[in-house]
This record gives sequence, C-alpha cells and structure tokens, in this order.
Amino acid sequence: MKTLIKICGLTTQESVDVAVQSGADLIGFVFAKTSPRCISPEQARQLSEPIPEQVKTTAVMLHPSDTEVQEVFDEFPADYLQTDAEDFASLNLPEGCRPLKVYRDLPGFDPSDIDPHVLSLFEGKNSGVGELVNTSRAMEVARHAPIILAGGLNPKNVASLLQAVQPQGVDVSSGVESELGVKDVQKIRDFINIVQDYEWDHELSLIHIYEP
Repeated sequence: MKTLIKICGLTTQESVDVAVQSGADLIGFVFAKTSPRCISPEQARQLSEPIPEQVKTTAVMLHPSDTEVQEVFDEFPADYLQTDAEDFASLNLPEGCRPLKVYRDLPGFDPSDIDPHVLSLFEGKNSGVGELVNTSRAMEVARHAPIILAGGLNPKNVASLLQAVQPQGVDVSSGVESELGVKDVQKIRDFINIVQDYEWDHELSLIHIYEP
C-alpha cells in the first residue's frame, strides 16, 4: 500500500513546485496566525494554482471559528481542513471539503477515540516544532486506524519510523527547513525520495516473503 506523503507549511512557489514534482500527495498551507509558516488565503490560492488535481491541498488551522474557516475557503477551497479533532464538533465543513482530524500524543490518549474508517493525523502536543511522538503509542494508533504520522519527522529518521510504525502516511514541516519557517527544497526532495525508496524496498521484501 502506498505511503501518503504530506509536505506542510509551504510558503513559496519554488517549494510547492519541488514538492509536487518530487511526488508529494498532499500539500499543506498554514493559516494559524501564531505559526511562522502562516500565509494568507490569497497567497495559498496563488501558490496552489499550478498544483495538479491528483495532489490534494490542505488548509491547516488551529481551533478556528466558522467565520475564520469561511474566510479561508472563500479564497482557497482546499480539499481538506486540518485542525484538532474536537474542533469539528462546532464547525460546518465547506462543501466539497473533507476533515483531516488531528489527534495529539497526550497522556491518557485512547487510540479507540480515532475513527478506524477515516484518515486522521497523529502528532505531538504542539504542531510545527519538531516534537516527535512516542513511537510505541504511534504503533498502537496505526494498528487501530489509518493515520498520517506527523511531528519531528525529517530525512534522517523517517525510514526508521516508517518501519516501526507503518502508518498510512507521513507529514513533514520543520524537518525540511533550513531555518524556522523557511523550506529547504533539497531536504524536501530527500524526504520524499527516502519515503519512496522505503516503499520500493518494502514491496520487494513482501514479494520475497510471499513468492512460492
């Protein structure tokens, strides 16, 4: 099964183009005002114009109000709205948009809280700060539901985390930056290439296991 690759917090056309050309499946634009990667809905619309239909866009927000969501989607109709799972109880999703619910690696978190039939995102307590989740807990969550693993991933550790956790997808932001909020296009390429190499090696190992 293909590992989904989400590159998040993009702010320049070059980084968007490199992510798409290298094989990203999802592109995330951040609208949380406290983030160094925050852009305007107008900027997101412009940056996303060259993105092909098969690559999905994500509006990344943090505890937004309905008004804030509408302001973003009036200008930038993303494929997904990403925010904490509990936020969706008070939000009206724009037409054509799917939820990408964020569950956080907090003490007492119960994996059974995640819908096993819907793709969700699992990450650390705080977004965009390179905070790695507890691997054992991530493994338990990934066994229960299809998740995109986020938080603290980078080109150096993503292969080992894929091997250990086996999530549906991986999400990277600060792990492919040269400095806070500034994406490094070579790191984006490296991250995607490593995930794709892992998929290839994993498929080969399965063939060897199941060949008569």
